[in-house]
Amino acid sequence: MKTIVIGSLNTDLVATGIKQFPKPGEHVYGKELLIGPGGKSRNIADMLAHLAPKDSVAMVGRTVKDPYGLWRQPMDALAKVGVNTDYVNVLEYEAVNKLPGIALIPVDQQGNNQIFVLPGVSDDFSSKDIDAADELFKKVAENDGTLVLTLECPLETATYAVQQANKHRLKVMFDPGGIEADADLNELISAGIYLIKPNEHEAKMLTGVEVIDFDTAKQAAEKLQEQGVANVLITAGVNGAYLFSDETQAHIPIPEVSAGNEKDETGCGDQSMAALCAFIQQGKTLQEATELAIFAGTLQFHRAGIKPVEREDLRL
Repeated sequence: MKTIVIGSLNTDLVATGIKQFPKPGEHVYGKELLIGPGGKSRNIADMLAHLAPKDSVAMVGRTVKDPYGLWRQPMDALAKVGVNTDYVNVLEYEAVNKLPGIALIPVDQQGNNQIFVLPGVSDDFSSKDIDAADELFKKVAENDGTLVLTLECPLETATYAVQQANKHRLKVMFDPGGIEADADLNELISAGIYLIKPNEHEAKMLTGVEVIDFDTAKQAAEKLQEQGVANVLITAGVNGAYLFSDETQAHIPIPEVSAGNEKDETGCGDQSMAALCAFIQQGKTLQEATELAIFAGTLQFHRAGIKPVEREDLRL
């Protein structure tokens, strides 16, 4: 086992082909409803399993056996690709009277999306769940492994997970997707982060710097590095990404790809994080892994819903 992914296991309800996002009180039509497994962390774990060696990815989280069967979508999808779910706490609905995490995702005809998350039982994910996975942390530590973390769990739980990962000397890769405007992440960020991957919006929320080009990305990255983050990757949609480390300062443009007419940004950031983690684990340099990560995220943009990228898609 090489990688632990911590966070939520959601079911996504994706409405595609919407002409424009509705204003308050407005009625608009879409093209199709897609129902599938989701959650940023679950997506990353699934996508990692498509790019990493067999039986090297484990998921830690919690879900609940709801009466609608929504919980089965993410759990079955993880099992299908070989992600270890032994440390996912599966609760009985009668015991908690809460639903699993659900995301409502309208996608317009240009591929832009909005995401409305109802965390459900994920709101109760706690340090006790992390402690229950201590044996897993030890196993991954034996392989110089990695912890991948998103903010789809309570902030204090995320901070505790980082502290435990550092105790076991795991690399921590942090995607701050899901950050709320009033969240104070100083303790988490200073707890020991190997790499943080915000997009431009999240970078501004974390640093106060509006990222519009390489120079402003560098300013934002320096603020994060001053807090102790070793490496910073700021993704910028069609403008690619900006990578900052002790060895590298680079703008990485998106590659040209042969793809269909689909445009859907759902899961693009998750796909990039999964590829980044997979290829760092496989010995690529940080810049090489980042280039492959941006390639993978670009391919995901041209797929409706979540369809993980395979190694052959990346010409590997």
